[in-house]
Amino acid sequence: MKTSDVDEPISLVEPDPRWPELYASEAERVRGALGDVVTRLEHVGSTAVPGLVGKPIVDLLVGVRSLDEGRAATPRLVALGYEDFGEVFIPGRLYLRRRGPPHFNVAIAEEGGAFFTSQLAVRDYLRAHPDEVKAYADEKRKAYTHGARLFSTYSQQKNAFVTALVEKALAWKSSARRP
Repeated sequence: MKTSDVDEPISLVEPDPRWPELYASEAERVRGALGDVVTRLEHVGSTAVPGLVGKPIVDLLVGVRSLDEGRAATPRLVALGYEDFGEVFIPGRLYLRRRGPPHFNVAIAEEGGAFFTSQLAVRDYLRAHPDEVKAYADEKRKAYTHGARLFSTYSQQKNAFVTALVEKALAWKSSARRP
């Protein structure tokens, strides 16, 4: 597949209280398909943060021991209806998606690696900082209102904000671990 195949129209919706349930149900299917390849499975992204607007796509983060092991297991997710885009856009992360509704993204990364760690840090930081949730929601609405209706343009318009958010979240996580 070409990287342009990843682009798709997006919508932005208010938080849906069903998102955690959708995650739990799909996480069970993903874990069942991948078995002991999974070292950890987490709900990440906007649908994992209470009160945050987002694309109606539930993101699952699958931790693995090695990306090669994860790559070898992706056909099992394809059998569940996922499209496999491989290591597109972000080194160290395999990206798969299944469109429904409901819609799901799966990111496979080494547990403890940079991508895995940053995803959890951002989720936990936002859950602990409601003011940041509001700022991020405002940024998302601004991008969407200004015409970002494709995944690519939407991501690009939020990029500076998201980069700063990741840095804050990682610093917060690091300081929280100090005795």
